[in-house]
Amino acid sequence: MKISVTPNLTMMVTSHGNIKSYVYKYKIIYIPICPCKIGEQTTNHILYDCELVNQERDKPKAGILRSENWPVNKDNLINKYIRIFNKFVDSMPLEIL
Repeated sequence: MKISVTPNLTMMVTSHGNIKSYVYKYKIIYIPICPCKIGEQTTNHILYDCELVNQERDKPKAGILRSENWPVNKDNLINKYIRIFNKFVDSMPLEIL
């Protein structure tokens, strides 16, 4: 299985990078709120709750629901469903990442 390791994939796996909660921690920005205005922008928020990626989330969610319940934890997304996870990350709108 060959996966293209991109900066966005690395950011979503490690939670380090241009995620507002991470940048806020270093006082680079003043407010860690996601552009969706629902909560703090963390990788978990983007994966499970952000309304700005609902449409993009539907595809991996449908694929995963064939074998187990949604939401699956982030470790399973990374280890068991890496191809689905990678496609999801690549499909996210630029204003999210």
